[in-house]
Amino acid sequence: MARLVSWGLPLLTAAVYAVLVLHFGRQLIAAAQGQLPFDLRIAGYSLNEARDYLRALSPAGYRLAAGPILWTDTLFPALMGLTLAWWMRPYRGAFGMVCVLSAMSYVALDWGENWAVQRMLFAGPDWVNPADVARASAFTQGKFAALALAFVLAARQGWLRLRA
Repeated sequence: MARLVSWGLPLLTAAVYAVLVLHFGRQLIAAAQGQLPFDLRIAGYSLNEARDYLRALSPAGYRLAAGPILWTDTLFPALMGLTLAWWMRPYRGAFGMVCVLSAMSYVALDWGENWAVQRMLFAGPDWVNPADVARASAFTQGKFAALALAFVLAARQGWLRLRA
């Protein structure tokens, strides 16, 4: 069972990510006249950048972002969080708790980002609330920070397991 999870979960996670980025991501970038989606802007974005993106996004892009991308981007963080948590085992003491919290923080921040991005999409470029943009941007930045920490901790735990 452990071997199935060790290989199956990361492969499933990678497959969902490939669909999200290579299939839907390419369509969304094309629908936004070449601009990166909010989810991929590691450094975040300003109110003007958010409005420019929303203005550039075609009606088909809005439908794609609010439909298939939303559903796929709801599944992916859960799978990624489980994959990272699996790689971080065994959990011992306070460090184990930090490992689990980093993986689950990534999931929560990505889901929060999805919620905030949907609010911006539904508001549109002329009515988007500056507080919503700031919140979404903070979620995006936090998501990437939590993901980086989780990867470092997972690599450390994996290294320790290999040495044992």
